Amino acid sequence: MQTRYNNAIMRQIAQFFLIAVLALTLVGTAGVQPVSAQAGSAADLINAVNALRQGMGLAPYTVDSYLMGFAQTHSNYMASIGQWTHTRADGTTATQYGIKENVAMGTNMSIQYCIYTVWSDWVHWQTMTTYATGKVGAGVAVSGDVVYYTLNVLPGESVVNQPAPTSAVQQLSQSQPVTFSSLITSTPGPDGAIIHTVQYGETLWTIAISYDVPIDQILTNSGLSQGTTQVFEGQVLIIQLPSDPTPTPTITHTPEPLTPTATQPRPTMTPYPTRTPAPTATPTTPPSALHLALGEGKNVGLGLILVSGLGLILVIYLGFIKKS
Repeated sequence: MQTRYNNAIMRQIAQFFLIAVLALTLVGTAGVQPVSAQAGSAADLINAVNALRQGMGLAPYTVDSYLMGFAQTHSNYMASIGQWTHTRADGTTATQYGIKENVAMGTNMSIQYCIYTVWSDWVHWQTMTTYATGKVGAGVAVSGDVVYYTLNVLPGESVVNQPAPTSAVQQLSQSQPVTFSSLITSTPGPDGAIIHTVQYGETLWTIAISYDVPIDQILTNSGLSQGTTQVFEGQVLIIQLPSDPTPTPTITHTPEPLTPTATQPRPTMTPYPTRTPAPTATPTTPPSALHLALGEGKNVGLGLILVSGLGLILVIYLGFIKKS
């Protein structure tokens, strides 16, 4: 009886242990995973970068164990916060240690898409192709269907006059199976400008290859920063700027000669009668007071007669009537 009881206890303990292990396994797989079928491994990322370098005539980077752990830790950190960043969990950055770094994230992003599209601008391209020698480490983490890539390079000797990303990819395509879907290019306008509207599935890399124009030049023409790595459906890109307009000669129209028309005689105006000028008044000297008095002789005579009559009446009255 005691033995069967002990066996039952042991079975329960074993079952509990198996359930605990299964639960821990499920929790671990639900979180950040180091690799996925879509993403590839850190070693695949390094091999792809070294294949790019070999196609450009450069020696492969040397894998460094410290940089491998450095890169993988950062990919795990980015997956845990759900975004890409160059700042690590402790607040430091790779550049503080003299290490070059490329990071990327994307849904089911393949390594080839990451290298030739997301990292196809000159800033990220330098990390992969600017140095003749160097040590490399890579990290790949997956959270859900989002892949997080980190590439760290401890650079050696710099390479002078490296070709632009587009020409480098063209060189690589001659020795490596780098394929892309061809796209319909736009024809130049009357002013020489080439405008391209991004269609579904197109990338900066495929657009640059199709037009044979460096990605940096497309970004500059379109007013985009050199760190831009993605374009969107419907986005307008300026592949080529307008050329200097050629002055068009101005067409001058020669006026047609006018047909002379018969001149109509102007009507003769009837002359108005000539007005006789009025005689000009000649100023005369005003008459003297004597002349005026003499001119009024009639009035003077009447006055004298009246005065004489009154005097006569007064004499008669005083001389004869009053005395009597």
